[in-house]
Amino acid sequence: MMIMMMAPTKRLSGLQKDVLSLYRSILREAIKKDRQVLTSNDLVVGPLLYSKQRTTTGYARTEFRHQCQQVKRSEFKKIEYMIRKGEKQLKLLKMPGTKVVMGTS
Repeated sequence: MMIMMMAPTKRLSGLQKDVLSLYRSILREAIKKDRQVLTSNDLVVGPLLYSKQRTTTGYARTEFRHQCQQVKRSEFKKIEYMIRKGEKQLKLLKMPGTKVVMGTS
C-alpha cells in the first residue's frame, strides 16, 4: 500500500480570493459572450476571425495577465483599486447590449 503525501497548500488571503473570484467571473461571462456570438445568426464567424486572441475569452485572459504584471504583490491599495475597476468592467460585460469585446492584437 502506497501513501502519497502532498505538500500542504498555503491558505489564500482575502485579497487573493477576491482576485481569483473576479478572474473566474470575468471568464464565465466572456465564455457566455463568445457562445452568443457563435450562435448568433446575424454574424458569420470564420475560422480566422474566431482565433484565441480575437475572442472575448482570449482578450480577458490576456488583459488580466497584463494587468497582473503591472502591480507588485505588496501594493495592496493598487490591487484593491484594480479589483474595483475589474468589477466595473465585469458589470459592463454583463450588460445585454454588449455583444463581444475584441482585442487589438
